Amino acid sequence: MEFTIVELFLFLLVVGGATKAASYFAAVAGSMGRAERTAVVIRSVGIQAVVLAIFAAFGTGILKFMHVSVGAMEIAGGIILFVFALGLVLGEEHAHDEAKPVGDISIYPMAVPLLATPQAIVAITVIFARAPDAAARMNAWIALGLLIVANLALLGAIAHLMQEGADKAKKGSGFAGVLLRIVAILLAALAVELIVLGLREYGVLPAAVGRLAH
Repeated sequence: MEFTIVELFLFLLVVGGATKAASYFAAVAGSMGRAERTAVVIRSVGIQAVVLAIFAAFGTGILKFMHVSVGAMEIAGGIILFVFALGLVLGEEHAHDEAKPVGDISIYPMAVPLLATPQAIVAITVIFARAPDAAARMNAWIALGLLIVANLALLGAIAHLMQEGADKAKKGSGFAGVLLRIVAILLAALAVELIVLGLREYGVLPAAVGRLAH
């Protein structure tokens, strides 16, 4: 079955959009200057573009070479995402604040796993693996490009609109922390759904499981 560019873009926006990254970015980047925030946005979205492009171009070959099925990839991605989400819910993201001088949030967790999410990597791999012809693959590339542009626009707008200064960042940190934990709970639920999809692929769970919410 072939999908239009709009359908592919909306699907990729769900699994690889910047909403989760935007919540995290707004929570931790308040003490950064505007130039630093902009640099973080460009690096993180650039890394997402590179990672997803690699799996778009070589994902099927990588899986075959490693003798890994899509189901196994879904299960592994779900576990990784659940562990990360659990850390956010329990407040472990504060450890990143303490280690900020030696860390780069544009790589972790912004680019991976908040932008180049396990779901997005799986989705890109499957979309290109099942593309019936060159036209379908071109539609998928265009949709991927639109996703990158949308993420860059959203995070760039946040980087420019945020007020500078650590004091103002602290004033908004309470609300941002609550918002981040709410998003993390949703991330954990998505992780469980991803694991269920993988188990269905192996026949461990019946096909009906995991579809009730859709």
